Amino acid sequence: MTNMASIANMATETVNTIVAAIAATAAAAPAPAANTQIIILIGVIALVLAAGGGLWLALRRRRGAAGQGGEAGGGPAVAALRGFARSNNFRFICPATLAKNGRTASLDALAVGYFGVLGIISLPQNGEVYGSAGEKEWLQISPNGQRNRFPNPIAEASVSVRVIRDVLAAPKLRKVPVEVLCVFTSPKLRPALPRSLEYFTVQSFKKRLGLEKYLEDCGLDLDEVENALRGALENTR
Repeated sequence: MTNMASIANMATETVNTIVAAIAATAAAAPAPAANTQIIILIGVIALVLAAGGGLWLALRRRRGAAGQGGEAGGGPAVAALRGFARSNNFRFICPATLAKNGRTASLDALAVGYFGVLGIISLPQNGEVYGSAGEKEWLQISPNGQRNRFPNPIAEASVSVRVIRDVLAAPKLRKVPVEVLCVFTSPKLRPALPRSLEYFTVQSFKKRLGLEKYLEDCGLDLDEVENALRGALENTR
């Protein structure tokens, strides 16, 4: 609302300035010239209002998108994984869109540690979320009642694991443990999902990172694993 109010104030100030300037000029000009000045004034005001309206609509659409999905980008989940990797001197790749054998894994981040590889899919949906393991799409009903469908994240995580395993197909890397987790990042989430599904909130994800399994040493060469993963990164720039 602050941005919209600022735009309105700026538009009003601009129009007032233009009106005052043209009015002063018109007062000192002959009648035909004054009429011309008034026509110009109307045109300038129309342009200012159109520009302000366009900015207002853009901000409104952005706010609407944020309301449907929560925080864009899944920042808290990525930050948690980054902090975990940094505190343990692990490797961190963000974002991580990997391609292999015609399949793609679009992950928000990857951590490479002596325990193996851990990837995350950040989900910004808020409100109510319905779905099951076998459904192609899940349903979100946002707090304002809008219904939105999105791809089954559990299925995406499963595909991502297979892609990472394909990337790590070298003899020395075939046994590297791989895991991809789905993390909902909005505090306004009200999931209506089966208890058998493995998904996380930011809080439960942070708790998960505290498990001893992520501190186990499987004797991995972090450089070799990281280089293999980075070699499969898609060029998204």
